[in-house]
Amino acid sequence: MLELNHDWLIAAFSVSNSVRALFYLPQVIAVARSVDGARDIALSTWWMWAANNALGAVYAGVVMYHRVLAISFLLSAVACLVIIALALRARRRMNRCRNGLGVA
Repeated sequence: MLELNHDWLIAAFSVSNSVRALFYLPQVIAVARSVDGARDIALSTWWMWAANNALGAVYAGVVMYHRVLAISFLLSAVACLVIIALALRARRRMNRCRNGLGVA
């Protein structure tokens, strides 16, 4: 049987996953600029992605002992949580405006 060194694959995945965290930025900007309470953001989906990335970070760190991969998953989880927090803030602002309480 052919022995394969998987280090290159883990490295490529780590880099790809780390770069993926940067691709959350357009979503962060869109949610931050939202004037409709970020209604188009499915929070359940973002919570699932955050949980999945957090578990990936734990798995990479605890089971694989791979710090770079764990950090890349952690960055993605943090990006998901930022989007969730911004969407919740936008929705709270929208609700306050609808209820005549002004913008907080």
